[in-house]
Amino acid sequence: MSTFRSELKISKNPTKIEKGSKILSMGSGFSSMMAENLMRYGLNISNNPFGRVYNPISIFNLLEIAGNHVQVDEKQITEYDGNWNHFQFNFLRRRKSPEDLLNNINIKVEQVRKEFFKNEFLILSFGSAFVFRHKETKQVVANCHKAPQHLFEKELLSTEQILKAFRHIYPQLNHFKDIILVLSPVMHTKDSITLNQVSKSVLRVAMHQIVSEFPEVKYFPAYEFLISDLRDYRFYERDFLQPNQMASDYITSKFNEAYFDPQLYEISKEMDDILHGVESIPYNPQSRDFVFEVNSAIKSLQELDSKIDTRLAINLLEAKINQD
Repeated sequence: MSTFRSELKISKNPTKIEKGSKILSMGSGFSSMMAENLMRYGLNISNNPFGRVYNPISIFNLLEIAGNHVQVDEKQITEYDGNWNHFQFNFLRRRKSPEDLLNNINIKVEQVRKEFFKNEFLILSFGSAFVFRHKETKQVVANCHKAPQHLFEKELLSTEQILKAFRHIYPQLNHFKDIILVLSPVMHTKDSITLNQVSKSVLRVAMHQIVSEFPEVKYFPAYEFLISDLRDYRFYERDFLQPNQMASDYITSKFNEAYFDPQLYEISKEMDDILHGVESIPYNPQSRDFVFEVNSAIKSLQELDSKIDTRLAINLLEAKINQD
């Protein structure tokens, strides 16, 4: 045998992300990993402007707010231990009054709305099909904010509920060139490993139904890359729940190959080679050899600057040798 695993191969996406593309990413914590990959190459991406949200219904609700199709529901403001929050949002710092909270929300919403229709690509990462529904308002919440448990009912979303909610929101998303769905491979084991699998199965079937009904919507198989392609605990963090850096690099490299335009993809690989060269050197900012290699990498990145935005990568390298 020449290979010892079932390697997943995916087709290249016809609509390409280019150097100047604007991208909006929303969803679970895994979306941050996807966003960091794109930020690495200086791409213009806004990740979770309203905070991490794990279930698809809450993500769709926030998209409606971002698109100015619905207003913020003041009935979902909640107070706990003298602090005020909102059930639809997860980004907020606790506020001392409902007026302060609402003002904070409205400022953030206005910021997001100004940029919403300028975005060309939308990446949605779903984490869990288990939700908490507020009994009084009958609304699925993004975060319970430590409100009393008796105020909520926990339920497992059905594929029909998710598909119906997407059908409702889809006409409001027609300015995006591409909508990319991602199933987070991070395990949610608070209930149990078996129920995590039930939850992921519901989300995966719902995504399949959405992609089948809406050809403009794509599915990127991050979940399958970790679970079926890599499928080994050496690709997980020490909590055995989240993909480690090696797995993240592999998954995002597959995304880049499928979604980057050819010029951006080739330059991103050059940039990766430069950065991996530095990462292979033992960290020692007092070492002349280390400082020399980092400065050489910075110079190489500067030579790529006309083709790709290397400022973030250069800043990170400079921080390695300029620490007090």
